[in-house]
Amino acid sequence: MITVLIIALLVVPGVQTAFAPVTSPASADSDLEKLKKKADEAKEELEKATKRYTEQEEELNDAQDELVSTLHDLQQTELRLTELREPLAELGSTLYMQPNAGVLGILTSGKLNQDLQVESHVLKLSDDREALLEEASDLREKQTDLATQAQELQTETQLKRVQLEEDLEDLRAKSKESTEELTNELEERGLDPESYFAGIECDPSIADNAEGYPNGLLPQNALCQLHLEGESLRADAAVDFLKMNQAYTERFGESMCVTSSYRSLSKQQSLYATKPPGMAAVPGTSNHGWGLAVDLCGGVQNQGSPQFNWLEANSQRWGWFHPQWAYSNPFEPWHWEYEAAR
Repeated sequence: MITVLIIALLVVPGVQTAFAPVTSPASADSDLEKLKKKADEAKEELEKATKRYTEQEEELNDAQDELVSTLHDLQQTELRLTELREPLAELGSTLYMQPNAGVLGILTSGKLNQDLQVESHVLKLSDDREALLEEASDLREKQTDLATQAQELQTETQLKRVQLEEDLEDLRAKSKESTEELTNELEERGLDPESYFAGIECDPSIADNAEGYPNGLLPQNALCQLHLEGESLRADAAVDFLKMNQAYTERFGESMCVTSSYRSLSKQQSLYATKPPGMAAVPGTSNHGWGLAVDLCGGVQNQGSPQFNWLEANSQRWGWFHPQWAYSNPFEPWHWEYEAAR
C-alpha cells in the first residue's frame, strides 16, 4: 500500500518537484561535519606547531644578537688597551734605563716638577691599566659564559627544531590526509569541493563591514567569493548561497550556474546604459549593488524547468527567494534575492 501511495503521489501534477530527492545541506550532515571537524583540528594543530617553530627561531636569533653585542664590547675594550700600549711602553723603557732606581729613583731625579708629572703619569697608567685589565677580564669571562650559553641554546634549539620539523611533517601529512578524505567524500556526493570550502572559509559576520556604504560601493572585506571565479556576494548571503548550492549539486549533479552576483556601481551604470528602459535597475538601487541578488543560468533561467522548480520549492530554506515582481514585470526567472533584501 505504501508503494502505491508513493507512485500515486509522484504522478500527481505539480507534486513531483516537491518529492525530488534532496539531501540535507552538507553543513548539517553529521558524517560530513565529522570530516570537516577532523580537517579543522589537523589544520589547527599544524598552525600551533608552526607558531612554536617560529618562536624557537626568534629565541635563537635573540641569543645570537646578545653574543654579537658582547663580542663587540670586548673588541672595543681591546682597542682601548691597544691605544695605551705606547705610553705603557715608554714607562717600561724608562724603568729599563734606570733599573736600580725603580720608580723611587725616577721620582728623586732632582727635577721636582718632572718628578711630580712622572708620578702622576705612572699612577694614572697603573690605575687605567688595572681598570682596563679588570674590565677586559670581566668581559672575557662574560664572553665565555655567554658563548657557552649560546652554544647550549643553539644545541637545544637545534634539537627542538629537528623534533618540531618532524612534528610539522607528521602534521602536514595528517592535514593533507584529512583534507583529501573530506574532498573525496564531497566528490562522491557530487559536491564541488571548491564551493564547499568557499562556504566554510567565509565568515558571515563580516557582512557588518558593509554598514554605511552606498549601493555598489561595498568594501571587499564585506564580501565573500562564490564557487565561480569573479562572482561574490555580501558575506552572509554568500554563505547561505553556497549551502544552497551544495544541496542543488547533490540534486542535479552540477553546481549552480551564475551569470551575475554583486555588481559594482560602475557595472550597474554600464548595464543600465545598454539595456532597454525597465530592464535594468537605476544605478544605486539594484539589490545586486547590495550583494544580495544573483542571476542564474543552467536551466534556472527557464521558469518551469526542474532547476527552477527545485529552487522555487527549496531556496527559502537558505534565505533565498524569487521575488514576486520577477514573475511578470519584468519577467526575470533567472533573478533571485536573499531574504535580507525584503
